[in-house]
Amino acid sequence: CNAVQDQMTITITPPPIVNAGADDVYCANNPAISLSGSVTIASGATWSGGSGSFNPNANALNATYTPSQSEINAGILTLTLSSTGNGLCVVVTDDVTYTFSPAPTADAGIDQSLCANNSVASLTGVVTIATGGTWSGGTGAFSNANSLNTTYTPSAADIAAGTVTLTLTTTGNGDCNVVTDNVILTYTPAPTANAGLDRTVCANSADVSLNGSVSIATGGIWSGGSGTFAPDANTLNAVYTPSADDITNGTVTLT
Repeated sequence: CNAVQDQMTITITPPPIVNAGADDVYCANNPAISLSGSVTIASGATWSGGSGSFNPNANALNATYTPSQSEINAGILTLTLSSTGNGLCVVVTDDVTYTFSPAPTADAGIDQSLCANNSVASLTGVVTIATGGTWSGGTGAFSNANSLNTTYTPSAADIAAGTVTLTLTTTGNGDCNVVTDNVILTYTPAPTANAGLDRTVCANSADVSLNGSVSIATGGIWSGGSGTFAPDANTLNAVYTPSADDITNGTVTLT
């Protein structure tokens, strides 16, 4: 017999192409990832990997992925985009890796207690990752609100309120969200001193029974004149005996 032939045609279609996007770096306190996947040939794709969540869902090529805290703590995450609706083709995948950089930190220092008549606070702020910080809060004045180490002079309203909260906010955060920390300044009442009423005495009966009083402070000390205090200058109700010079001068001021 003569040879007999028959033919068949095999058509080879292109495979799907999947692109999960470029690797990227996100800040630990601003970690929501805007995905940018693409596919050709296949009718769709789905995301997988990680323990976070996809919004609106894992089948959206441009979904937003919110990583879990464990992924942020690990510092790295790999997501996989897999083609769907492949027809006669096998599934094609592509991976994308995201790295999480540390978030800024801010430390405004420990709370302080200040006296109302010695009320200027020395502030010592510390930030990490961010390039700087700025102070805010209160109705007083900062010597330089953009310096981490600065002073704060309270207003009369701050002192009257008895407390003021100052906030240190990070600046130069890059892709990170700002971070804040507070320090509370508390103002205690100022001491008072009352030396008593002015007195007039006779030169030949010049001893003066003093009647001093203080509040807040634990004591007081007398000074002034060239006479003597009995029993001593640390006794609020001491007796002051003026010197001959005091009597000659005709007046003496005790403090």
